[in-house]
Amino acid sequence: MSLIVVLGVLSLWNAPPAQAPEAVSALSLGELAEKYRGADRKDALATVVLWTAGRVEAETEGLLEAVEGAAPAADAQEELRQGDVTLLAAAGLLSDAAAHALWRGRPRRTRWELQAAARLVRATRSPEAFAGFVRRFYLVAGLMLHETGDVAAAYEMLSEGRRHAEDDAELMLALGAVGEYVATLRDYELPEGARGRRDARVAPRFVVEGQAGEGGRLPPVDLADVEALYAKALQQDPGLLEARLRLGRVLVLRDRPREALPELERVWRETPRSAQYYMARLFEGQARERLGDQQGAAVAFSAAAERLPQAQSALVALGRALDRLGEGTRAQEAFDRAIRRRAQPRDDPWWDYLVGQPDRIEGLFEELRRLVP
Repeated sequence: MSLIVVLGVLSLWNAPPAQAPEAVSALSLGELAEKYRGADRKDALATVVLWTAGRVEAETEGLLEAVEGAAPAADAQEELRQGDVTLLAAAGLLSDAAAHALWRGRPRRTRWELQAAARLVRATRSPEAFAGFVRRFYLVAGLMLHETGDVAAAYEMLSEGRRHAEDDAELMLALGAVGEYVATLRDYELPEGARGRRDARVAPRFVVEGQAGEGGRLPPVDLADVEALYAKALQQDPGLLEARLRLGRVLVLRDRPREALPELERVWRETPRSAQYYMARLFEGQARERLGDQQGAAVAFSAAAERLPQAQSALVALGRALDRLGEGTRAQEAFDRAIRRRAQPRDDPWWDYLVGQPDRIEGLFEELRRLVP
């Protein structure tokens, strides 16, 4: 195959959706929202992904003014409902464009399209009438913002969502995941350091400047806040294993490893062939290390490494545990295996764990599309 043909194939593969016809591209956001609700969803999306940030802002302002300034109808309630339908359909369309940008490595565009969509959701007069869409919007938007690295915006978006749905276990889980990331920024998995072991039971509140994304200040959240969110999520949905996994890790970090072990063991027993199994065994090993059970820690780390041989975190942890047991040869073998892996970051579920639940975004977004009113 010639180089020209190869480059042509690659350009088609990475190209945005085909440009919409001129008649469609001249439509307003409100008009495109109506097309998005019907059979012309792809055409509406193809138009919006070509808009500039200025065009998205202007169209958002225009739609808000149009809905607020609509002439009174004979049935005021029906008028309000139709206005809300248009606003939420437009929010769904902008969210779809944000997801399109996210999958193509354009985080800045993802952020400003989600912020525009959020303005439309906030302007809805009867959000309780469209509670399913509103809950899913805030959850998906928060997860996408976390994936872009804008942790402050993700925390704010999910917190706003919780105000609409205090009992939504998945919103609590996602909010806790962002808080967990913030609360552990300064010593992820380093319980021992130059100044000795940190007292994880007393997690100070702190703010980190200049975080990736928009460079904003991070929310003052600590591990006690995070533990409470996961506990509440499990009260609402005891089968939410991601919340149980994360609760186990937080209990380890708060120096309560005995409480963590039952939570983690339940997760890995119920998910023997998943990435959650790997993470649960990894955290179990850390809990056993805290308890001084180096042999048990080595067993847990070894189980994680067997589940995902391409992942490096478990191999490094296993090597450390074996070294502490005096098994230098086996420790060196584990370290050598980790070094030879040359794995990509996403080969190890640990990296996805840090940024929330990015593997769930696509599935949740399909739900959001189905909920567009």
